[in-house]
Amino acid sequence: MCSAGTELKTLLAGWPFRIVATADCKCTSRARYMDTKGCDWCESPEGMAEIMGFLREAAEERGLPFLDLPARLLVRRAIANARKAEAKRAKEAEAAAAEGRPA
Repeated sequence: MCSAGTELKTLLAGWPFRIVATADCKCTSRARYMDTKGCDWCESPEGMAEIMGFLREAAEERGLPFLDLPARLLVRRAIANARKAEAKRAKEAEAAAAEGRPA
């Protein structure tokens, strides 16, 4: 499963952004939504447009500036991180299966 939403949430919480999900924001549910839809959807024009809308709305609610290009680059980085993690998990599961142990 692609976890681009989880990766995006992690990137936003880290340096230099320090934007952390709060109890009253939609961050966690939107991250789960992105995870469910998958990396291919997140990269699609429709998916990217919807994610940009999420980020723009969250920035406005927090009184933060929003710039489209940096936001797109951040989403692309999150997708790349998710794909890399997914490939690592698959490789580890394959190695575990070859050794005859559960993944």
